[in-house]
Amino acid sequence: MIFHIDLDCYYCSAERVRNKALRGIPIAVGGGDRTSKLFAKKTQNLKVFQENQGAFVRPVYHSSNSLVNQNAYRGIVVTSSYEARAKGVKTAMSINEALKLCPNLTIIPPDHLYYHKLSVKLHLLLQELIPVVEQASIDEFYCDISGLQEAKNPQKFALHVKEIIEDKLSLPLSIGIAHTKRIAKLATNDAKPNGIRFVRQEEVIDFVRNKPIKDFPGLGKSFEKKLLSYGIRTLGEALGAKHLFQRWGNHATELYLALQGQDRQKVNPESKRKSIGISRTFEPEQNREEIQRRVLIFARHLTFMVKKLGLHPASFYLKIRYTYGLKEEARHTEYRLFHEKMLKEIMLRLYKKSDTHPNLAITFLYMSVNNFIEHNKKSVSLLDFEEDKKQNLLQDSLYKIRQKYGLDAIKGAKEI
Repeated sequence: MIFHIDLDCYYCSAERVRNKALRGIPIAVGGGDRTSKLFAKKTQNLKVFQENQGAFVRPVYHSSNSLVNQNAYRGIVVTSSYEARAKGVKTAMSINEALKLCPNLTIIPPDHLYYHKLSVKLHLLLQELIPVVEQASIDEFYCDISGLQEAKNPQKFALHVKEIIEDKLSLPLSIGIAHTKRIAKLATNDAKPNGIRFVRQEEVIDFVRNKPIKDFPGLGKSFEKKLLSYGIRTLGEALGAKHLFQRWGNHATELYLALQGQDRQKVNPESKRKSIGISRTFEPEQNREEIQRRVLIFARHLTFMVKKLGLHPASFYLKIRYTYGLKEEARHTEYRLFHEKMLKEIMLRLYKKSDTHPNLAITFLYMSVNNFIEHNKKSVSLLDFEEDKKQNLLQDSLYKIRQKYGLDAIKGAKEI
Protein backbone atom coordinates (compact mmCIF):
# COMPACT_ATOMS: atom_id res chain seq x y z
CA MET A 1 0.00 0.00 0.00
CA ILE A 2 1.40 3.39 -1.02
CA PHE A 3 0.77 6.97 0.07
CA HIS A 4 1.41 9.80 -2.36
CA ILE A 5 1.78 12.99 -0.33
CA ASP A 6 1.57 16.34 -2.12
CA LEU A 7 1.82 19.66 -0.30
CA ASP A 8 -0.95 22.08 -1.30
CA CYS A 9 0.29 25.33 -2.92
CA TYR A 10 3.60 24.64 -1.20
CA TYR A 11 5.41 27.97 -1.57
CA CYS A 12 2.30 29.88 -0.45
CA SER A 13 1.72 27.46 2.43
CA ALA A 14 5.37 27.81 3.48
CA GLU A 15 5.03 31.61 3.58
CA ARG A 16 1.94 31.24 5.75
CA VAL A 17 3.88 29.08 8.20
CA ARG A 18 6.09 32.03 9.12
CA ASN A 19 3.48 34.76 8.63
CA LYS A 20 0.02 33.87 9.92
CA ALA A 21 -1.36 37.19 8.65
CA LEU A 22 -1.22 35.70 5.15
CA ARG A 23 -3.71 32.95 5.98
CA GLY A 24 -7.13 33.15 4.36
CA ILE A 25 -6.25 35.96 1.95
CA PRO A 26 -5.25 35.72 -1.74
CA ILE A 27 -1.47 35.54 -2.07
CA ALA A 28 1.00 34.72 -4.83
CA VAL A 29 4.69 33.90 -4.77
CA GLY A 30 6.52 35.60 -7.61
CA GLY A 31 7.97 38.86 -8.85
CA GLY A 32 11.28 39.88 -7.29
CA ASP A 33 13.33 36.96 -5.96
CA ARG A 34 16.52 36.26 -4.06
CA THR A 35 17.51 34.08 -7.00
CA SER A 36 16.26 36.43 -9.73
CA LYS A 37 19.64 38.13 -9.41
CA LEU A 38 21.07 35.11 -11.21
CA PHE A 39 21.22 37.06 -14.47
CA ALA A 40 22.61 40.28 -12.99
CA LYS A 41 25.74 41.58 -14.70
CA LYS A 42 27.23 42.82 -11.42
CA THR A 43 29.16 40.21 -9.43
CA GLN A 44 27.31 38.96 -6.35
CA ASN A 45 28.19 36.91 -3.34
CA LEU A 46 26.21 33.76 -4.18
CA LYS A 47 26.56 30.82 -1.83
CA VAL A 48 25.39 27.26 -2.37
CA PHE A 49 23.43 25.28 0.20
CA GLN A 50 22.66 21.60 -0.14
CA GLU A 51 21.09 19.39 2.47
CA ASN A 52 22.26 15.80 2.07
CA GLN A 53 19.62 14.59 4.49
CA GLY A 54 16.40 14.46 2.56
CA ALA A 55 16.22 13.91 -1.15
CA PHE A 56 15.66 17.37 -2.54
CA VAL A 57 16.76 17.14 -6.12
CA ARG A 58 19.04 20.13 -6.53
CA PRO A 59 21.20 22.68 -4.72
CA VAL A 60 19.55 25.97 -3.80
CA TYR A 61 21.07 29.32 -4.69
CA HIS A 62 20.80 32.06 -2.12
CA SER A 63 22.20 35.57 -2.18
CA SER A 64 23.62 36.92 1.06
CA ASN A 65 22.55 40.41 -0.04
CA SER A 66 19.46 41.72 1.73
CA LEU A 67 16.35 41.78 -0.42
CA VAL A 68 14.88 45.12 -1.38
CA ASN A 69 11.46 44.38 -2.79
CA GLN A 70 11.64 46.87 -5.66
CA ASN A 71 10.46 44.34 -8.26
CA ALA A 72 7.25 43.35 -6.48
CA TYR A 73 5.11 44.42 -9.44
CA ARG A 74 7.33 42.86 -12.08
CA GLY A 75 7.96 39.30 -13.08
CA ILE A 76 5.82 36.18 -13.13
CA VAL A 77 3.53 34.32 -10.71
CA VAL A 78 5.40 31.19 -9.57
CA THR A 79 2.43 29.82 -7.62
CA SER A 80 -0.69 31.17 -5.97
CA SER A 81 -3.03 30.29 -3.12
CA TYR A 82 -6.46 28.78 -3.72
CA GLU A 83 -8.04 32.13 -2.79
CA ALA A 84 -6.06 33.76 -5.62
CA ARG A 85 -6.79 30.93 -8.07
CA ALA A 86 -10.50 31.46 -7.47
CA LYS A 87 -10.01 34.97 -8.90
CA GLY A 88 -8.29 33.59 -12.02
CA VAL A 89 -4.65 33.97 -10.96
CA LYS A 90 -2.49 31.27 -12.59
CA THR A 91 1.11 30.10 -12.61
CA ALA A 92 3.33 31.88 -15.21
CA MET A 93 0.90 34.82 -15.40
CA SER A 94 2.53 38.26 -15.23
CA ILE A 95 2.25 40.00 -11.87
CA ASN A 96 0.50 42.96 -13.48
CA GLU A 97 -2.13 40.70 -15.05
CA ALA A 98 -2.63 38.89 -11.73
CA LEU A 99 -3.18 42.20 -9.93
CA LYS A 100 -5.79 43.25 -12.48
CA LEU A 101 -7.73 40.06 -11.78
CA CYS A 102 -7.21 40.25 -8.03
CA PRO A 103 -6.40 43.84 -6.87
CA ASN A 104 -6.03 42.76 -3.22
CA LEU A 105 -3.47 40.08 -4.11
CA THR A 106 -0.43 40.01 -1.81
CA ILE A 107 2.81 39.36 -3.74
CA ILE A 108 5.68 37.61 -1.93
CA PRO A 109 9.16 37.19 -3.46
CA PRO A 110 10.27 33.52 -3.51
CA ASP A 111 12.71 32.32 -0.85
CA HIS A 112 13.95 29.00 -2.23
CA LEU A 113 16.41 28.40 0.59
CA TYR A 114 13.59 28.58 3.15
CA TYR A 115 11.35 26.29 1.09
CA HIS A 116 14.16 23.77 0.79
CA LYS A 117 14.86 23.72 4.54
CA LEU A 118 11.17 23.30 5.36
CA SER A 119 10.97 20.42 2.86
CA VAL A 120 13.89 18.71 4.58
CA LYS A 121 12.09 19.03 7.94
CA LEU A 122 9.03 17.36 6.44
CA HIS A 123 11.13 14.53 4.99
CA LEU A 124 12.69 13.86 8.38
CA LEU A 125 9.27 13.90 10.05
CA LEU A 126 7.88 11.42 7.52
CA GLN A 127 10.84 9.11 8.12
CA GLU A 128 9.91 9.05 11.81
CA LEU A 129 6.36 7.97 10.95
CA ILE A 130 6.94 5.63 7.98
CA PRO A 131 10.06 3.51 7.37
CA VAL A 132 10.11 3.71 3.54
CA VAL A 133 9.93 7.26 2.14
CA GLU A 134 10.94 8.47 -1.31
CA GLN A 135 11.11 12.18 -2.07
CA ALA A 136 10.01 12.88 -5.64
CA SER A 137 10.35 16.68 -5.51
CA ILE A 138 10.49 19.54 -3.03
CA ASP A 139 6.77 19.13 -2.24
CA GLU A 140 6.02 15.52 -3.18
CA PHE A 141 6.67 12.21 -1.40
CA TYR A 142 5.88 8.51 -1.81
CA CYS A 143 5.55 6.33 1.30
CA ASP A 144 5.27 2.53 1.36
CA ILE A 145 3.18 1.46 4.37
CA SER A 146 3.10 -2.23 3.41
CA GLY A 147 3.70 -4.47 6.42
CA LEU A 148 2.78 -1.81 8.95
CA GLN A 149 -0.04 -2.55 11.37
CA GLU A 150 -1.62 0.73 10.29
CA ALA A 151 -1.91 -0.52 6.69
CA LYS A 152 -5.06 -2.40 7.72
CA ASN A 153 -6.84 0.96 7.84
CA PRO A 154 -4.86 3.18 5.42
CA GLN A 155 -7.35 6.05 5.46
CA LYS A 156 -7.20 6.34 9.24
CA PHE A 157 -3.38 6.20 9.16
CA ALA A 158 -3.25 8.82 6.37
CA LEU A 159 -5.41 11.13 8.47
CA HIS A 160 -3.09 10.54 11.44
CA VAL A 161 0.00 11.41 9.35
CA LYS A 162 -1.76 14.45 7.92
CA GLU A 163 -2.73 15.75 11.37
CA ILE A 164 0.81 15.31 12.73
CA ILE A 165 2.32 17.24 9.80
CA GLU A 166 -0.24 20.02 10.11
CA ASP A 167 0.32 20.18 13.88
CA LYS A 168 4.14 20.22 13.79
CA LEU A 169 4.81 22.10 10.54
CA SER A 170 1.47 23.84 9.79
CA LEU A 171 1.58 22.58 6.20
CA PRO A 172 -1.67 21.58 4.46
CA LEU A 173 -1.36 18.53 2.21
CA SER A 174 -3.31 16.01 0.20
CA ILE A 175 -2.78 12.24 0.24
CA GLY A 176 -3.60 9.69 -2.45
CA ILE A 177 -3.68 6.02 -1.40
CA ALA A 178 -3.45 3.02 -3.72
CA HIS A 179 -1.53 -0.20 -4.29
CA THR A 180 0.74 1.44 -6.90
CA LYS A 181 2.65 4.72 -7.14
CA ARG A 182 0.96 6.04 -10.27
CA ILE A 183 -2.59 5.36 -9.14
CA ALA A 184 -1.76 6.89 -5.75
CA LYS A 185 -0.47 10.03 -7.47
CA LEU A 186 -3.58 10.16 -9.64
CA ALA A 187 -5.71 9.80 -6.50
CA THR A 188 -3.99 12.81 -4.95
CA ASN A 189 -5.36 15.00 -7.74
CA ASP A 190 -8.86 14.02 -6.61
CA ALA A 191 -7.93 14.60 -2.96
CA LYS A 192 -6.88 18.23 -3.51
CA PRO A 193 -7.18 20.52 -1.78
CA ASN A 194 -6.30 19.30 1.69
CA GLY A 195 -7.98 15.90 1.46
CA ILE A 196 -7.47 12.12 1.29
CA ARG A 197 -8.51 9.76 -1.53
CA PHE A 198 -8.22 5.97 -1.25
CA VAL A 199 -8.51 3.89 -4.43
CA ARG A 200 -8.90 0.18 -3.70
CA GLN A 201 -7.44 -2.25 -6.20
CA GLU A 202 -10.87 -3.41 -7.38
CA GLU A 203 -11.85 0.23 -7.99
CA VAL A 204 -8.93 1.16 -10.26
CA ILE A 205 -10.62 0.62 -13.64
CA ASP A 206 -13.69 2.66 -12.70
CA PHE A 207 -11.47 5.30 -11.08
CA VAL A 208 -9.33 5.94 -14.18
CA ARG A 209 -12.06 5.42 -16.79
CA ASN A 210 -13.11 9.02 -17.44
CA LYS A 211 -9.83 10.77 -16.71
CA PRO A 212 -7.99 12.44 -19.62
CA ILE A 213 -4.87 10.61 -20.77
CA LYS A 214 -2.69 13.66 -20.05
CA ASP A 215 -3.38 13.23 -16.32
CA PHE A 216 -1.72 9.82 -16.05
CA PRO A 217 1.72 10.10 -14.36
CA GLY A 218 4.65 9.20 -16.58
CA LEU A 219 2.67 8.92 -19.80
CA GLY A 220 4.61 11.71 -21.50
CA LYS A 221 3.80 14.24 -24.22
CA SER A 222 4.95 12.11 -27.17
CA PHE A 223 2.91 9.10 -26.05
CA GLU A 224 -0.08 11.36 -25.43
CA LYS A 225 0.16 12.65 -29.02
CA LYS A 226 0.36 9.08 -30.29
CA LEU A 227 -2.81 8.11 -28.43
CA LEU A 228 -4.62 11.26 -29.54
CA SER A 229 -3.78 10.44 -33.16
CA TYR A 230 -5.86 7.28 -32.70
CA GLY A 231 -8.74 9.24 -31.18
CA ILE A 232 -7.94 8.06 -27.65
CA ARG A 233 -8.63 10.85 -25.16
CA THR A 234 -9.49 9.13 -21.89
CA LEU A 235 -7.78 6.43 -19.86
CA GLY A 236 -10.86 4.26 -20.29
CA GLU A 237 -10.47 4.47 -24.07
CA ALA A 238 -6.78 3.63 -23.66
CA LEU A 239 -7.68 0.50 -21.70
CA GLY A 240 -9.87 -0.52 -24.63
CA ALA A 241 -6.91 -0.33 -27.02
CA LYS A 242 -4.73 -3.11 -25.60
CA HIS A 243 -3.69 -4.19 -29.12
CA LEU A 244 -2.04 -0.81 -29.74
CA PHE A 245 -0.01 -0.95 -26.52
CA GLN A 246 1.16 -4.47 -27.35
CA ARG A 247 2.20 -3.31 -30.81
CA TRP A 248 4.23 -0.41 -29.41
CA GLY A 249 6.71 -2.49 -27.40
CA ASN A 250 7.73 -3.17 -23.81
CA HIS A 251 7.42 0.38 -22.50
CA ALA A 252 3.87 0.67 -23.81
CA THR A 253 2.98 -2.76 -22.42
CA GLU A 254 4.24 -1.75 -18.96
CA LEU A 255 2.26 1.47 -19.23
CA TYR A 256 -0.88 -0.50 -20.03
CA LEU A 257 -0.36 -2.59 -16.89
CA ALA A 258 0.11 0.61 -14.89
CA LEU A 259 -3.26 1.90 -16.14
CA GLN A 260 -4.83 -1.16 -14.52
CA GLY A 261 -3.03 -0.58 -11.22
CA GLN A 262 -0.42 -3.27 -11.86
CA ASP A 263 2.58 -0.96 -11.88
CA ARG A 264 5.80 -2.61 -10.70
CA GLN A 265 7.50 0.61 -9.62
CA LYS A 266 8.57 0.43 -5.98
CA VAL A 267 9.03 3.21 -3.45
CA ASN A 268 12.80 3.64 -3.37
CA PRO A 269 14.30 5.82 -0.61
CA GLU A 270 17.71 5.55 -2.27
CA SER A 271 16.52 6.12 -5.82
CA LYS A 272 19.35 7.24 -8.04
CA ARG A 273 19.35 10.75 -9.38
CA LYS A 274 17.96 10.66 -12.91
CA SER A 275 18.73 14.23 -13.94
CA ILE A 276 19.93 17.60 -12.71
CA GLY A 277 18.30 20.75 -13.99
CA ILE A 278 17.93 24.47 -13.50
CA SER A 279 15.11 26.73 -14.66
CA ARG A 280 13.84 30.29 -14.38
CA THR A 281 10.69 32.09 -15.42
CA PHE A 282 11.30 35.75 -16.23
CA GLU A 283 9.72 38.77 -17.88
CA PRO A 284 9.38 38.54 -21.69
CA GLU A 285 12.83 38.98 -23.25
CA GLN A 286 13.15 39.70 -26.99
CA ASN A 287 16.92 40.30 -27.15
CA ARG A 288 18.52 37.05 -28.36
CA GLU A 289 22.01 38.09 -27.25
CA GLU A 290 20.66 38.46 -23.72
CA ILE A 291 18.99 35.03 -23.91
CA GLN A 292 22.29 33.48 -25.04
CA ARG A 293 24.04 35.21 -22.12
CA ARG A 294 21.52 33.60 -19.78
CA VAL A 295 22.11 30.20 -21.37
CA LEU A 296 25.83 30.58 -20.56
CA ILE A 297 25.06 31.60 -16.97
CA PHE A 298 22.79 28.58 -16.57
CA ALA A 299 25.51 26.33 -17.95
CA ARG A 300 28.01 27.67 -15.40
CA HIS A 301 25.61 27.02 -12.52
CA LEU A 302 24.66 23.60 -13.85
CA THR A 303 28.33 22.67 -14.19
CA PHE A 304 28.86 23.52 -10.54
CA MET A 305 25.98 21.25 -9.49
CA VAL A 306 27.27 18.36 -11.59
CA LYS A 307 30.80 18.77 -10.28
CA LYS A 308 29.59 19.00 -6.68
CA LEU A 309 27.79 15.67 -7.04
CA GLY A 310 30.68 13.99 -8.87
CA LEU A 311 28.55 12.98 -11.87
CA HIS A 312 29.34 12.64 -15.57
CA PRO A 313 26.32 13.27 -17.85
CA ALA A 314 26.12 12.17 -21.47
CA SER A 315 22.69 13.55 -22.40
CA PHE A 316 21.68 17.21 -22.51
CA TYR A 317 18.31 18.95 -22.75
CA LEU A 318 17.12 22.53 -23.18
CA LYS A 319 13.59 23.95 -23.25
CA ILE A 320 12.33 27.47 -23.84
CA ARG A 321 8.86 28.91 -23.48
CA TYR A 322 7.62 31.93 -25.37
CA THR A 323 4.85 34.37 -24.59
CA TYR A 324 1.40 32.82 -25.05
CA GLY A 325 2.72 29.49 -23.75
CA LEU A 326 4.36 28.19 -26.93
CA LYS A 327 7.22 25.77 -26.10
CA GLU A 328 10.22 24.38 -27.96
CA GLU A 329 12.91 21.92 -26.87
CA ALA A 330 16.05 20.18 -28.08
CA ARG A 331 18.17 17.21 -26.96
CA HIS A 332 21.69 15.95 -27.54
CA THR A 333 23.74 12.94 -26.44
CA GLU A 334 27.53 12.91 -26.49
CA TYR A 335 29.94 10.65 -24.61
CA ARG A 336 32.80 12.94 -23.54
CA LEU A 337 34.55 14.00 -20.37
CA PHE A 338 32.27 16.60 -18.83
CA HIS A 339 33.45 20.19 -18.36
CA GLU A 340 32.00 23.71 -18.44
CA LYS A 341 33.29 24.70 -21.89
CA MET A 342 31.68 21.63 -23.46
CA LEU A 343 28.36 22.22 -21.67
CA LYS A 344 28.23 25.86 -22.79
CA GLU A 345 28.90 24.88 -26.40
CA ILE A 346 26.24 22.16 -26.36
CA MET A 347 23.59 24.30 -24.66
CA LEU A 348 24.14 27.20 -27.06
CA ARG A 349 23.67 24.79 -29.98
CA LEU A 350 20.50 23.40 -28.39
CA TYR A 351 19.18 26.91 -27.79
CA LYS A 352 19.78 27.96 -31.41
CA LYS A 353 18.13 24.75 -32.60
CA SER A 354 15.08 25.19 -30.37
CA ASP A 355 14.53 28.93 -30.94
CA THR A 356 12.28 28.52 -33.97
CA HIS A 357 10.22 31.67 -33.31
CA PRO A 358 12.78 34.51 -33.24
CA ASN A 359 10.09 37.18 -33.37
CA LEU A 360 8.52 36.04 -30.11
CA ALA A 361 9.75 37.03 -26.65
CA ILE A 362 11.01 34.25 -24.36
CA THR A 363 9.70 33.93 -20.79
CA PHE A 364 11.18 30.66 -19.52
CA LEU A 365 14.45 28.76 -19.81
CA TYR A 366 15.21 25.25 -18.58
CA MET A 367 18.26 23.06 -19.06
CA SER A 368 19.16 19.69 -17.63
CA VAL A 369 21.66 16.85 -17.92
CA ASN A 370 21.10 13.11 -17.45
CA ASN A 371 22.27 9.67 -18.59
CA PHE A 372 25.12 9.62 -16.07
CA ILE A 373 28.04 7.39 -17.05
CA GLU A 374 31.19 6.00 -15.48
CA HIS A 375 34.16 8.29 -15.88
CA ASN A 376 36.84 6.32 -17.72
CA LYS A 377 38.66 6.40 -21.04
CA LYS A 378 36.70 3.48 -22.46
CA SER A 379 33.32 5.14 -21.94
CA VAL A 380 34.05 8.46 -23.67
CA SER A 381 34.93 9.64 -27.17
CA LEU A 382 38.67 9.41 -27.86
CA LEU A 383 38.41 12.13 -30.51
CA ASP A 384 38.23 14.92 -27.92
CA PHE A 385 39.73 13.04 -25.00
CA GLU A 386 43.03 14.93 -24.59
CA GLU A 387 41.46 18.38 -24.84
CA ASP A 388 38.60 17.35 -22.56
CA LYS A 389 41.10 16.00 -20.05
CA LYS A 390 42.81 19.41 -19.88
CA GLN A 391 39.47 21.17 -19.51
CA ASN A 392 38.46 18.72 -16.80
CA LEU A 393 41.57 19.55 -14.78
CA LEU A 394 40.83 23.25 -15.23
CA GLN A 395 37.31 22.55 -14.03
CA ASP A 396 38.68 21.13 -10.79
CA SER A 397 40.46 24.42 -10.10
CA LEU A 398 37.41 26.52 -11.01
CA TYR A 399 35.23 24.42 -8.73
CA LYS A 400 37.53 24.94 -5.73
CA ILE A 401 37.57 28.71 -6.25
CA ARG A 402 33.80 28.95 -6.67
CA GLN A 403 33.20 26.69 -3.69
CA LYS A 404 35.26 29.05 -1.55
CA TYR A 405 34.38 32.47 -2.98
CA GLY A 406 30.98 31.95 -4.63
CA LEU A 407 29.68 31.06 -8.06
CA ASP A 408 30.30 34.54 -9.44
CA ALA A 409 33.98 34.53 -8.49
CA ILE A 410 34.93 33.52 -12.04
CA LYS A 411 32.69 34.15 -15.05
CA GLY A 412 33.06 33.76 -18.77
CA ALA A 413 33.53 37.02 -20.72
CA LYS A 414 30.24 36.55 -22.59
CA GLU A 415 28.32 36.29 -19.31
CA ILE A 416 29.08 39.87 -18.30
